[in-house]
Amino acid sequence: MTLDRHVRAGRPFVVPGFARHWPACEKWTPEFLAAACGGTPIPVSHYPDGLTLSGKVGMTVRDYLAAISAGPDGWRQFYMEAVELSELSDTLYRDVPIPTDLDGLPGVSDTVFFGRNTGSCCHIHAHEEAFVFQLMGTKAFALYPPADVRHLYFEPVTRDYRRSRVTFPDVDYRQFPRARRLTRIDVVLEPGDALYVPVHWAHWTAAEGFTFTLTRFFQARLRHYRFPSPGVRCVVGRLIQALRDRA
Repeated sequence: MTLDRHVRAGRPFVVPGFARHWPACEKWTPEFLAAACGGTPIPVSHYPDGLTLSGKVGMTVRDYLAAISAGPDGWRQFYMEAVELSELSDTLYRDVPIPTDLDGLPGVSDTVFFGRNTGSCCHIHAHEEAFVFQLMGTKAFALYPPADVRHLYFEPVTRDYRRSRVTFPDVDYRQFPRARRLTRIDVVLEPGDALYVPVHWAHWTAAEGFTFTLTRFFQARLRHYRFPSPGVRCVVGRLIQALRDRA
């Protein structure tokens, strides 16, 4: 993977079939994971009304799978997101032979997004870049270049400055008229595909059925930030958060 060239260019790219022959793509299913790490306790995002995050709840992997499989709407309330792969089981790494040239990246975090009929709000990775490996199911990404942040109505730097207030895909253009100016790039990841997401590229996702996405986040270098926007607001937002954490 010609990582350096794409990082310098600051453009997303897709590698179709990159992980197609990984054991994870060949054998990981909800049933396999229940057998491999079903008794492992994990933090799961809880959405009591199906829309609003109330916090994290502790569940075993097996109980989580039962919850999102229960009835037609069970999946709306729980989502395994932002869980480290090692929290599930270190043995799962045997099935995901991530290239060694990605091991030396700064601040690496291998993060799991595993659920049923999942999606995300529109957001940016304010200080990270990411390699996304789609291991189970199909997931759609809508990406927007850093210049589009001014049209995405992000939260103020004193709040969750990484998150857009625009709801996709059903945009209220009367409330957010500048959203008409967005330059959207659509990407659909099939099992085995990989996607590089540069720092400050806004995106939201949608998927149907069971999906398992492994994302290797790594710390973006300041020289790759997009200034003045959204780089300035990300630096200021991090500073405000750091001051709050010290208070």
